[in-house]
Amino acid sequence: MAPRILHLAIRSRDIPRATRFYAEGLGFRVIGPRPSGSGSMDLTDGTLNLTIVPFVGDPGAPREEGLESIHFGVLVDDAAALYRRLRAIGATIARHDVKARKEPDPDEVPAGSYKVLDPDGNVIDVSSDPQEWRH
Repeated sequence: MAPRILHLAIRSRDIPRATRFYAEGLGFRVIGPRPSGSGSMDLTDGTLNLTIVPFVGDPGAPREEGLESIHFGVLVDDAAALYRRLRAIGATIARHDVKARKEPDPDEVPAGSYKVLDPDGNVIDVSSDPQEWRH
């Protein structure tokens, strides 16, 4: 069997706020707190386990797109509908079009893809194009 990524952990300054972003914004399903009692939270997209873990020590300042320490992409059925939902919850859109990296226009819904920041400044590429990333 070829290796597959089934688990991703990200650090957060505010785990409840990050959990709301990933659940209400991106549509991940909340599994619940990690059994370790660390304050971490498990979510899933149905295949991938996403764990939100607390920072240990000084987390530093949130990063902007291009300076982040991590970013990942999600494939969705309707990127425009998700864009509107993310804007409604106050999410920061960093760029329109994940490849061209256009400056976001708050009056325009991106045609196909965009970059959104989670509450800790982690960058999530969003696209409805199954060919967005090679695999």
